[in-house]
Amino acid sequence: MGILSNLFGAKTEPTYALDTDFDFQDASTRAYLKRVALDAGVNFIARRFAQAKFKHVVDGKFVKDDAWYRLNTRPNRNETATQFWEHVIHKLIYEGECLVIVNDTKELLVADSYVHTKYANYDDIFEGVYVRGYRYERTFTMSEVIYLTYQNERLERYTNSLFADYGTMLGRMVAIQLRNNQIRGVLKVNTTYGAQREKQEQLQGYLDKVFNSFSNNTVALVPLTDGFDYQEIGGTKSNTQQQFDQIKQLRKDAIATVADILGIPENMLFETPAEVNQLEKSFNQGVLQFFYQLVIDELNGKLVSNYSSEEYRIVGKNERDIFSLSESIDKLVSSGAFRRNEIREALGWERVDDPALDEFYITKNYTTTKGGDEE
Repeated sequence: MGILSNLFGAKTEPTYALDTDFDFQDASTRAYLKRVALDAGVNFIARRFAQAKFKHVVDGKFVKDDAWYRLNTRPNRNETATQFWEHVIHKLIYEGECLVIVNDTKELLVADSYVHTKYANYDDIFEGVYVRGYRYERTFTMSEVIYLTYQNERLERYTNSLFADYGTMLGRMVAIQLRNNQIRGVLKVNTTYGAQREKQEQLQGYLDKVFNSFSNNTVALVPLTDGFDYQEIGGTKSNTQQQFDQIKQLRKDAIATVADILGIPENMLFETPAEVNQLEKSFNQGVLQFFYQLVIDELNGKLVSNYSSEEYRIVGKNERDIFSLSESIDKLVSSGAFRRNEIREALGWERVDDPALDEFYITKNYTTTKGGDEE
């Protein structure tokens, strides 16, 4: 049974346009928008995947055992099934791989880091596995773990450019913050008062005191004397609103770019009502179904022995509406093409212990007679 016995006892990307289209020469702005966009796309997929439920099927019957409980209810003492599967999908997309191990109390845990050694004729091994700061001294083999990989070259290039922005951002951060919080002002000086050399020296001394007051104190009080008039200059409301609108549009563009990379219809992220049903169907049958199949293939490969009547299934957004298929179901059964229990299994339902449902059924309008005459 493999892991089961161990478990339970038996082209140029549009992304790069973001680097040149920004009016802000600020790496922190680019990094922020890219990270927001990446989080929006990954969270969208992770939340939807986490809504799915796993089914353990043995001889056509649903079984609720320890494996079913771990996959659907409580994988470990610190995470619910929803939290756990969100964690898995986040790790898988962000890092391109995800390792799930089983501890001594049969709990499923997502590894934070590990060393993966690959072999050609033997099981790969995982060493130095860390989970929440705890390091496992033992070595895990490939047959003992759930190991998922996700390769997306476009996403990898996108994240690489994001990390490059982080590096640039660190170098500019202090200067940017000083510039953004800089106080600007105009000091009007009576020309007659400042004409004499002695008075000019007094003026310079006064300016130095004002500068030091602003530099060394959060709140500065500036004493004004005769001949001096200080006025602070702040940003105008129109400039502030313009910058806000610009960031908002750039944020939307960044999210749309990541949505394209991950295969998510853009309008679904922005909750645009137009054609939502068709977009939902496209996403569920494409991107989401890919992750369903990725996980279920690994589970069946590790938890099920060869050539058995046992399997694991996943039912989520890929579940078909039986009412919309009722006409097609009727034709498949009444034409004698499929038995009713076969239809139930194809729709993800368990078999019924009724011999009649394992028989072929043909309605009168599908029967033929010699010469076309009814008997």
